This record gives sequence, C-alpha cells and structure tokens, in this order.
Amino acid sequence: MNVIAIMNHMGVYFKEEPIRELHRALERLDFRIVYPNDRDDLLKLIENNSRLCGVIFDWDKYNLELCEEISKMNEYMPLYAFANTYSTLDVSLNDLRMQVRFFEYALGAAEDIANKIKQNTDEYIDTILPPLTKALFKYVREGKYTFCTPGHMGGTAFQKSPVGSIFYDFFGSNTMKSDISISVSELGSLLDHSGPHKEAEEYIARVFNAERSYMVTNGTSTANKIVGMYSAPAGSTVLIDRNCHKSLTHLMMMSDITPIYFRPTRNAYGILGGIPQSEFQHATIAKRVKETPNATWPVHAVITNSTYDGLLYNTDFIKKTLDVKSIHFDSAWVPYTNFSPIYEGKCGMSGGRVEGKVIYETQSTHKTAGGVLPGVDDPCERRRKRRDLQRSLHDAHHHLSTLRDRGLHRNRGGDDEGERW
Repeated sequence: MNVIAIMNHMGVYFKEEPIRELHRALERLDFRIVYPNDRDDLLKLIENNSRLCGVIFDWDKYNLELCEEISKMNEYMPLYAFANTYSTLDVSLNDLRMQVRFFEYALGAAEDIANKIKQNTDEYIDTILPPLTKALFKYVREGKYTFCTPGHMGGTAFQKSPVGSIFYDFFGSNTMKSDISISVSELGSLLDHSGPHKEAEEYIARVFNAERSYMVTNGTSTANKIVGMYSAPAGSTVLIDRNCHKSLTHLMMMSDITPIYFRPTRNAYGILGGIPQSEFQHATIAKRVKETPNATWPVHAVITNSTYDGLLYNTDFIKKTLDVKSIHFDSAWVPYTNFSPIYEGKCGMSGGRVEGKVIYETQSTHKTAGGVLPGVDDPCERRRKRRDLQRSLHDAHHHLSTLRDRGLHRNRGGDDEGERW
C-alpha cells in the first residue's frame, strides 16, 4: 500500500516546484505517485484502487468539499492540504475529525513533509488493520526465532532440498513465518479466547451486530457441529431442514438425537421452494412429535438459509413463531447479508432480540467472502446483549487473520449471564 495521488495542475511555479520536490522525496521512500486529471478522476481512482494511501491537493482550489467526498468513501484516508500564506482556512472543529493535515508551500521542506506522510501512512495502515492481523504482521516483522512447532522453523527446513525450495518460493516467506504454534503468547490463544484472538472476536461481534463471535476453521461443517453439540444433547429431539448440509447428518449420528424434519416444497421443475410457514407452527410440530417414536419437544432447530437454490427466509417470522429455545440458521453461502439493507429480516442477525431464545448463524467466509481456506462464522443474540461466536480446532494464523470480520455469530434472549463458552 504505497500509492499517493497528487491533485496539483496549477501552472504556478511557487506551488508546483515544492510539489515536484515532494514527488522526488516520496519516491525515495518507495511511494508511487499518480496524478488524477480532476476531482471525478480522483474519486474514481479511490473507488477502484484500494492501495491508495493518501491524497495531496491544493486547498485554494479543492478545499473542504473534496475532503468530505473522500471521507464518505474512506473515513480513514489521510489527506494533505497545501495552502499559501494568505489562504483562508474555514474549518470547524467537527471538520478536523477528517484525516486532514495542512502544509505550506515552501521550498526545501520536502524531506520533512515526506517523512510525515510516511508516518501518517503507517498510522493509517495500523488503524485499518483488525486486531489479530495486526498482531500477526507485527510478529512476522520482528523475525523472532522460536523453539516450538511447526518444525520447519519459518520455512528454513524447506530450503534444505530442491523440492522444498520450490515449495518455499511458491508460498513465500511471510506464509512460512506466519505458520506458528498456539504457544506463541503474543497472539493469544484461539482455544481459550485470549489476547489478539479475543480482540478479533470482539471486533467481529461489532461488525456483525451480534453478541459474540468465535473464529472457526474447517468450514461450516465444523461450526454446524459445534453449535449442534452444544444446543442438542444426546437423546434430545431436533427440528431440522430436510435439505440440510451433510455436516448436520454427521451431527445427528454423533450425538444420537431424534430428528423431526421440516418438509420443504418443490415445484414441477424440481426447484426447492423452501419450508412453508405452516411447518414452523406449534400445532404442526406437536403433531410431528406425537407421530415420531421416542420424540420429545424439540430443544433446537436448524434451517438452511439461504436454500441451495438461493431463496432466503423471513427470519423474523421464524424467530418469533418457532417454539424452540435455540434456532440455528446455516448461512454458509451468504456471509454478506449483514452489509446490505435488502437482506433486512432475511438473515439470522437481523431484527430485534427474541425473548428467551438463542439465535445462531454460521457463515462460510471461504465461499462468497474473502476468507482463506475453510473459515466460518456463527452469530447469536441475547435479550440484554449480542454475541458473535467463533471457535477453531486448528490454529492456522494466516487463515484466521482473514476471518477478522467473520465468526460463529450468536444471539441470545434470556438471562444466562453466568453461561460460559
């Protein structure tokens, strides 16, 4: 991330010569300098180039309006305004919340200004990095030598043979150095949710509007079983989508639970139409319990949302209607629903809390989001708080850093304040 945009086409020597000096000073610090043609060109550049890390512009020509437009697109973007001695700075205290730094057109000041821009760029990167990713990057930069697993010691072992060297070159040094053990205390622990791992899960919870979030590797297949094994003890009865994922079939075999299936519709073309609302009614469930040998009233329900044909349920209706204490929405293919208003009321974490119920939502970040390897989320809601829950059975830190805004999300209603996870 090293691209700086300069909006300076003034044709005035006392303004352009200091900018030329600054251009050369920034290049010596390994910045790449680009010159957008006008305001619209700059805004398109920001929209389409995420590597841009700063904008330099003339205050007399562009002033606060340009700052506001850029801030709407990226509130953390560093902005550098150049003004002459007689420029009017009509800036309120509220406006200073935008990342604007002011400099004066002056010859011979380029080195100092370039160093300040470098410092601001480092602060910008530090601000936008999530907690676990930041801690992992810091650990790799420090180049520490540890006497713990994995045994390849930051990739050193691979470079002892020709084929190992090819393997090392393919993945690169940072991948090897970030492949570290849970015994590295600087990164905390994924198993007891401490340090940067805990901070990352709290960050995910805020992003997904849930109460807790636990980071999980090995995909929704693992997360689904984590939720199910907690929510449905052996011998209990579970309401489950007839078209559920195979991991939920594994859950039923592993936990020895009695399933009562939600029966979806299917049209003449074979397209699954989802579960009818009648399937969620108390009377329908009571009838199925009576008809099913060894069944008791269900303690847990699992619904695939979206369906495998891409249909989304009215989750607000399901949460209010379905008479079970915990509801799990398997949302493996739709981890993006929290970020668009069109999905309001159609995902597990949307809507208000439901008294006395726990709402789970598992999401696979390696499918339609930016996760590396099989990563997953699970959100939940509580009457007083919100949770966003994530766990893992494998400690791949370079993988986990891509789960920073994802997790097992959990929402709970009720007062189990002493409950431990």
